[in-house]
Amino acid sequence: MSEQTSIQNLFNRTSLNESSTVKVPGKLFITGEYAILFPKQPAIIIAVDQFLTAQVTASDLPEGGVIRTNLSELGPLNYVRQDGNFQVSANTASGWHYCINAIRVTESLLKSLKVPLLNYNIQFNSELINKDGLKFGLGSSGAIVVATIKGILAYHGVQALDHVTIFKLAAIALTLSKSNGSLADIATITTGGWVYYQSFDREWLKEMVHANTPVASLLLMNWPDLVIESLNVPEELSLLIGWTQSPASTENLVGQLLERSNPSDDVFKSFLKSAMTSVERMRSGFQAKNLASIQDEIQVYRQLLLELSRTYQLNIETKELTQFIETALPHSYIAKSSGAGGGDCGIAIGHQDIETETLIKEWESGDIVALPLQVTPPFSTETT
Repeated sequence: MSEQTSIQNLFNRTSLNESSTVKVPGKLFITGEYAILFPKQPAIIIAVDQFLTAQVTASDLPEGGVIRTNLSELGPLNYVRQDGNFQVSANTASGWHYCINAIRVTESLLKSLKVPLLNYNIQFNSELINKDGLKFGLGSSGAIVVATIKGILAYHGVQALDHVTIFKLAAIALTLSKSNGSLADIATITTGGWVYYQSFDREWLKEMVHANTPVASLLLMNWPDLVIESLNVPEELSLLIGWTQSPASTENLVGQLLERSNPSDDVFKSFLKSAMTSVERMRSGFQAKNLASIQDEIQVYRQLLLELSRTYQLNIETKELTQFIETALPHSYIAKSSGAGGGDCGIAIGHQDIETETLIKEWESGDIVALPLQVTPPFSTETT
């Protein structure tokens, strides 16, 4: 089978749309933070029902279009199409590099699929911020990349037949953007629900992208060590999410760890080994639908993060997050920070029969906002 036929088989072709609207969820880590930055390390993450929406519509400009967002830090991005290629002015592109690379990857794919490129406008509207524009820590750059890819494909009448294809497209775009993230967020917001993700060899992908390997060819390859799996959840599990009202920078904290640590150090190797063991035990807890086992590993991983923070002078668990965690314990909810820490959100897991009104009031008295979020169901291929 030729590569052209193989790449065609990854997608369903439908009629062109006058417009397309896609919704991409937020995400939160349950466990596996920091270790997930390294190959073969696992994590468990959830997709939550707070969304970034992208609406793609026809452009009335003869040779380009405009991209806008409700995120206050980003002004409109104007583009033109020269010789069939997407081009932007450097003075308007500031802050838009994730979106720009997602567009270039998607349009490269459309050319491989022999789909004529249309000019379009994109409007992003994010629910991943509060009314004052503060980010909840549910993700934003990854969501913009996935929304861009899905929206442009849908507008051109193209639909991926599985979640991994969208994941790969987004991973390529983020690699072009020189992101240092684990891509666990991408695995989650393209799959939905509770997700087990094993980090693949991102150095391999960087080398492939640096060698200008065609996007279509990359989609057809097996990516080393990549695992994306939906998890079944115990029926009695209850998840609460608390926001510290203090936005944090994941890239800054990740950068600090990478600067201060050495994966070959015995201390760091011990962290990676313990992290993998804990995440795999939690995965087994989900497979067995054993709530107590899942709660045990929340406590274990919190301690691993505290040790990591002390060793490398990282402010992962802020005093607000410590308050969130310690307030939950007397109510039989086991909690930890979520993601890179330094602010943002914490997660707490307990039994659904436990009354939570008092706990939430105690959080609120300490300026912790209980976010009324639910985990999305796993996505079907029709919503990819």
